[in-house]
Amino acid sequence: MRNAARAMALTLFLAGCVSSPVAGNHGVAAAFRDHRSGIQVTAAGTVARVLADQPGPSGAHQRIIMQLAQGDQTLLVENNLAIGKRVPASPGDAITVHGEYVWNREGGIVHFTHHDPARTHEGGWIERDGIRYE
Repeated sequence: MRNAARAMALTLFLAGCVSSPVAGNHGVAAAFRDHRSGIQVTAAGTVARVLADQPGPSGAHQRIIMQLAQGDQTLLVENNLAIGKRVPASPGDAITVHGEYVWNREGGIVHFTHHDPARTHEGGWIERDGIRYE
């Protein structure tokens, strides 16, 4: 019984670490407007630019500037290549991303676009031409 209570407390704690998912570009626009971070989002748009990979303590990250399908907002998509797969992206490609949104004044960042090997965070993905990269 004690272990069950601990497991339930841990589950509730982890569920509270990331807010509930926000679906679609309107939700991403609202998160940007409201300066919200730490929420799961799904957004669709086109690749505006592909930036050079950025090294980091958790591995190199593929970086893509994405123009949302509606409005003027752009997102920086950071894809951890040590965990996820590189997306063969070029300017003009249609992509959909699912990951954790972090607010910044440029439009926001979406990271955690891969599975979570530790299984403590909802997994994300990037989809291009019907292929999902996790």
